[in-house]
Amino acid sequence: MTESSERPVGMPTRQSGAAEVGTRTGRLWLGGLRALWVSLPWSVGWLLGEALDGTSGTFATVGGAGAWALWAVGLTALLVPHTASLTALRILAPGVLAAACWAAAVTGAGAAAALGLACGAVIAVGAFSPLVGDRFIDATSYGHERRLALRAPAVVLVGVLAPTWVLTLGGLTSGPLLWAAGHWVLGPLVTVAGGLVAVAGMRALHSLAQRWLVYVPAGLVLHDRLALAEPTLFRRPVIAGLGPAPAGSDARDFTAGAGGLLFELRLTEPVALTPARSGGTPEKVAALLVAPTRPTAVMAEARKRRIPTASV
Repeated sequence: MTESSERPVGMPTRQSGAAEVGTRTGRLWLGGLRALWVSLPWSVGWLLGEALDGTSGTFATVGGAGAWALWAVGLTALLVPHTASLTALRILAPGVLAAACWAAAVTGAGAAAALGLACGAVIAVGAFSPLVGDRFIDATSYGHERRLALRAPAVVLVGVLAPTWVLTLGGLTSGPLLWAAGHWVLGPLVTVAGGLVAVAGMRALHSLAQRWLVYVPAGLVLHDRLALAEPTLFRRPVIAGLGPAPAGSDARDFTAGAGGLLFELRLTEPVALTPARSGGTPEKVAALLVAPTRPTAVMAEARKRRIPTASV
C-alpha cells in the first residue's frame, strides 16, 4: 500500500521517532567507543605490556611503540568522523580484540585478562554497529545531503572480509615485528611486501564505506561503485515509491548480493543506469532493489523530504 508523501515535514511519525532514537543511540555508542578507546592503555595496553615483558628488549620496544601509534590513529579516527576514519576504525578495532586474546593467552587467565578481553570485544562490536557507521558516513555529507549506508554483500561478509582484514593488519605489523625479532633479511622484505598488501587491503575495505543512499534536495542518489558504474540521481518527480520490497519483486537487483531486508525503489518511468559489470552498457530500469543498513532511518528521511514511500 502506498502512503501519501503530503504529510507536513514537521509532523512526527512513528518512523521519524524511531530514527531519532537511533540517532541518540548512535551518539551514545560513539561516545562509549571513545571512552573505551581512551581507556585502552589501562586495560588492553597493560595486558599487552605484561605479555611483551617476556620477549626481547627490541621486540618489546617495537611492539609497544607500534601499539601506541595504532592507538593514536584509532583515537584520531574516533574524534574525526569520516568515511576514511570509519575504515581505519574497522581495521583497528578487531585488532584490539586480537591483541587482547594473544596477551591473555600469554599471561594466563585473570581479572586483567577478562577486562582486556571485554573491552576489546565491545570495541570490535561497536565499530561495526550500523548506528556508528551512519554517524561516520553522514559526517561527509554536503549541505542538505543525508547519507545512509548500504549493507555489504553477503559473499564479502562470509568469505572475503576476514582474510582481507588479516592481510591488511598483518601487512602493516608483521614486517617491523620480524625486523625487531632479528630477522634482518626477511624483516625488510616483509615490510615492503606487507605494505603493498596493506594498501591494497585498505582500498578494498574502504570501498565498503563508500556505498550509500544519498538524499539530496532534488531527490535520491544511489552511490555504489560495486553495483553502478557511476552515482545516479533519481529526481523526486520520477520516484513512484520507496519501501520494503514485496516478495517476488521483479525489480532489478542493485544490492551487489547483500542479504537482509531489501528496499524497492519504483520509478514512474524507466531511467538509464549503467551496472558496474556491464562493460559500460546502460540499461533502462523502472524499479531497483537496494539494501540499506538502517531501513527505519531511510523511511524516516524519505517522509521528511516528501519522497513517496510504500509500506507492507
